[in-house]
Amino acid sequence: MLRCKSCLATYDPLQADGTTYFHACPPLSAVELAAKVVAGKIVLPIDPDTLVAETAEKAVQRRVYERANKRDENLPGTKASDAGQVKAAGDGTTDLGPKPPAVVIVPK
Repeated sequence: MLRCKSCLATYDPLQADGTTYFHACPPLSAVELAAKVVAGKIVLPIDPDTLVAETAEKAVQRRVYERANKRDENLPGTKASDAGQVKAAGDGTTDLGPKPPAVVIVPK
């Protein structure tokens, strides 16, 4: 199991069917965007309907807010030299150890 240091997602790079999973961070959620606004990292535009700053909920419906440190493990291209490369490393990952079992039998 791995944890993405950019978006804090937890994922298994090897899926149950044996295929490889290539993680890519999603855009900011409304909650994450609201936190950036409170921290002074971004100012939301004026909502033309209300003439006050948009809410984070409305903002994420109108546009995509990408992370500056976005991780994208997909290959950057199809050349042989692209093997082992990633589109964007972001802040990297933390190894959380082996995946826990899907089913746990609890003794009587």
